[in-house]
Order: sequence, then structure tokens, then C-alpha cells
Amino acid sequence: MRILLVDDDAPTRDSLAEYLTLLGHAVSPCSEAVSALNVCRNHDFEMVLSDIQMPGRTGIELVRDIKSEDFAITPDVVLYTGHADLELAIGALRAGAYDYLTKPINLEELGAVLERVAEHQSLLRENVKLTERFDEVVAKATSEVRAELEQLREMLSQQAGLDNIGIFSQTMWDVVSQARLYHDDRELPVLIQGETGVGKDIIAKLIHYGEDNSRSRRPFVDINCAAIPANLFESELFGYEAGAFTGSVTRGARGKIDLAKGGTLFLDEIGEIPVELQAKLLRVIETKTFYRVGGLTKVEADIRIIAATNLDLTERINEGLFRSDLYYRLRVGSIIVPPLRERSDDIVPLALLFLKSFAKKRGKSFSEISPEAASVLLGHPWAGNVRELKNAMEWISVMHDAKQLLPDHIFGFLEGMQKSYATIKSVAPAPNTRAVRKSRPADKDIDAALAATGGNKTRAAAQLGMSIRMLYYRLASRTQKEGK
Repeated sequence: MRILLVDDDAPTRDSLAEYLTLLGHAVSPCSEAVSALNVCRNHDFEMVLSDIQMPGRTGIELVRDIKSEDFAITPDVVLYTGHADLELAIGALRAGAYDYLTKPINLEELGAVLERVAEHQSLLRENVKLTERFDEVVAKATSEVRAELEQLREMLSQQAGLDNIGIFSQTMWDVVSQARLYHDDRELPVLIQGETGVGKDIIAKLIHYGEDNSRSRRPFVDINCAAIPANLFESELFGYEAGAFTGSVTRGARGKIDLAKGGTLFLDEIGEIPVELQAKLLRVIETKTFYRVGGLTKVEADIRIIAATNLDLTERINEGLFRSDLYYRLRVGSIIVPPLRERSDDIVPLALLFLKSFAKKRGKSFSEISPEAASVLLGHPWAGNVRELKNAMEWISVMHDAKQLLPDHIFGFLEGMQKSYATIKSVAPAPNTRAVRKSRPADKDIDAALAATGGNKTRAAAQLGMSIRMLYYRLASRTQKEGK
């Protein structure tokens, strides 16, 4: 961040400037408030860090001066003082200070304040872009961006028409058929459940875009409920009116519900939404209206809501972390996307689809999968689901080049995972253990390791102290012996 540091005490100012610079911030030091205000007028700062007690104008007066200026984006002002005075702190906050610290400054506390300011400023700048410059940005979109957007629309339309989206098992065809039915009724909220990496976002887009390409122009706005701090979630979702809180944009800002008007709001990781906001979200679903933060006017919400989660929401309800009425309202339309291990018919065709795509992108020759490699793919549990399979094919397309995918190509990826798993385990070794050279595992040891890891061969190999390649070899040899 660009930080304006104001303090009349040179040693304090210099030490703080050095510390902030070490953290990667660009620091401009000033010794008094009047010159600091002039610097602030001529440069763009995200944060002003100032002492309160200074000759001439105080830090609190500097806050008022900054708040009275017409900045495009007003910097957040954090004040500090050596006087632990509650009235002084209240006065600073009333003047418009973002936060208040006491000397000697606790560096951990300062670091936390810096993170909050950075997040707040990022949100403010995003909102300015979306509100004040939205039309300008759209008007100046280049032909390349337009072509990319058109390509995206075409791709999503093909997906919604079930054309080349990698659906090979009857289980997934049933899921897609459900999505097609839900597309026809925008009034119907839909809850998509499934493990991480199964493609819940793709199903949400299928529900939104459907098969009619003309409808693809409706907005699809997604929000990751787990990635937004609880104190910012309400303004992010509902937007806010001008002057709703200190540091807010003077013209107010639209929220994600406004941006999704006429289309779909996709709430990913819905299980992480703050409990105190769940009642407000329920009201939006039921009444199709909402209030912006700091607003008194009811706003129409012409949106459909699709939510997704990898959590067991019934458990969250029992723990008091999710409202049962919201859960039952969301799952009027319900889709459960099964994990990849439960639809083995998808594994090899999906791997080939991904492999060909990455090979074409990188100018590689991969065009088929050998029977032996297919057996390895089917034998791996794919705990990361489709995302892990796709990552594996991308890694292989970077590291290798051949016409046919072979087991050795896959083993390279799996052995990398095995090493990562072994590294994680070695960070916190069990107490009172000694390094002992392991003997060659017997068949019963292999069976026990597979049972203990739920069939996860990568973890079983790490537990046995053998390579993933050797584990597959032992299993294949045993199968051949039993077949004779």
C-alpha cells in the first residue's frame, strides 16, 4: 500500500517507516499535519498513519481535513498516541478515523490493521470501478475482449446444450437433466451439494444458461461466501447508500444482488455465510426485495438464487451455524453431484478430454490413453475429484510428450503427491519414534495400509515406505498370480 506517515517525533517516524517499508509498503513521511494534507492532496494514498499529539494541528484535525477533501477514494486514517485515553479514542473515531492504536505500537496489532485497511481499500476501489466507471469500461471494451466474451457465451451455451462437456456416465446425465429442468423456472432457488472439485459451479452455469443462446446474455454473478470477511459481507451483497459508514463512496455502491438483476446470483460455499445475515438472505428469496446498507428504500430483487456447498448443512444447523428455514427454502430445487470415485465411467473419458485439450494448447502429441494407464486412472481414488484429474492431465502435458498416455506419466504426478504427503507427515513426527529401515512389505501389510487409508494408494504407499510405482506393480503382480 501507499502510506502517508505523519509524526513530529523523528525517531518514532523513522523506525515506523523502516518497518512498513520492510513489509513492502511505499511510505511517505511527514513531520506535521499541514504539509501532510498538501502531500495527500497531490498523491494517491490508501492509508494515513498519524500521531495525534503534534505541534500545530493535531492528528484528529488532520482526519477532519482529509474527510472534508473531495478525494476520488478517501484514504483510511489510523491514529496512534501514547495516551491511553478512552475519550481521545472516541473522539478520533467520531472524527472519521478508521482505527486507533496506542504507543508503544504492538507490531502484530499494526499488521492486522494494515490487512484490514488493504481489504477495505480494495473493496472501495472495486465499487468505484463498478459504479462510476461501469459504462465507460464497457464502452471501451476492446474487440479482443468482446471476442473472448462471445467465445465464453458460446462455450457455456454448448455446455447447457450437453455438447462436449464431458458427461459420460448415466449418473451425471441424470444430474444434467435435473439442471435442464431447473433452468426453465427462474423463481426456483436451487441448492447444489457435493465434495470440493466435483464441478458444482459448472452445474450452476448449466442451470443459468440452459440451451437457449439468447438467454446467455443474462448476468451470472458469483460470490464466494467463504472469501469475504463477515464485516464486509452485508455491503458486498446488498450494496450501500451514500454516507452509510465512514469511508464509504460518496455516491453509494451497488451490491452483488444489484449486479445480478435479471439473471442469477450464485452463492458458492453458502454454508460459510454469517449467521446474522441468513435471515436477510431468506427475506430476499421470499419477498424478492431488500434494503441497501444505510438505506430506507425497498429495492426489487429480480434474481434467481443458486447456492452450492461442500459442507453438511444439517450438521451446521445442529451446531447453530445455519438456519433451518433458509436451508429448506434453498433446497426447493436440490442437486447432489456425486464424487468422481462413484462414477468411474467418467474417469478415463474425462482424462482423455482434458489431455487432448492441454496437448493442443501446448503443441503436444497426446491423443489416446493406453489400457495400462486407464487401469491406473481407475485405481486411483481421486480425492480431489474432477479438479484433481484435470490438474494431473495438465501436469502431464507440461512434463511429457507422446502420442499415448502411459502409466509412467501418471506415476510421475502421483509420486509428486506422495512426496508432498510424506513431507507434511514429517513436519510433526510422532513422539518417541526412531528411524528404522523397513523390510519389504508383505501382502497383508499392503492390504492393511489400503484399508487404513480407505483405498487411497498414494497415502498407502507413503505409509508403507514404498513408491507408488512399486505399489501398483505389487498389486498387478498379485492379480496376475491369483488369475492363474
